[in-house]
Amino acid sequence: MDRTVSMAEAKSHFSELVGRAAYHGEHFVLERRGRPLAILLGVDEYWRLRALETPDAASALPPALRQRQERLLAQAQTLRQQVGDPLEGLAAMLRDLPPEGDEFWTQVEEFQG
Repeated sequence: MDRTVSMAEAKSHFSELVGRAAYHGEHFVLERRGRPLAILLGVDEYWRLRALETPDAASALPPALRQRQERLLAQAQTLRQQVGDPLEGLAAMLRDLPPEGDEFWTQVEEFQG
């Protein structure tokens, strides 16, 4: 539930209200002379709401994060083209491991131990 706070109270307790919004998910309606002027809410809630209003959730990201996401996705695509699907490689590696109870695992435990 949103709590209504006067601008004077918000000014006096600003850091407390920001902390409650950021860390406890509280929302505050800031008003002057009984008229709502603004809403105070945590940044995670803000981005969640922005994502709801746009069909593309990535467009709700801040520009710097969106650019970084695009670069990482391009790098991942390049790596996939160069080395193939990482899950296939992992599955092949796991198939080649010795079975449970093999002397190999005893040696590994002795080495770690």
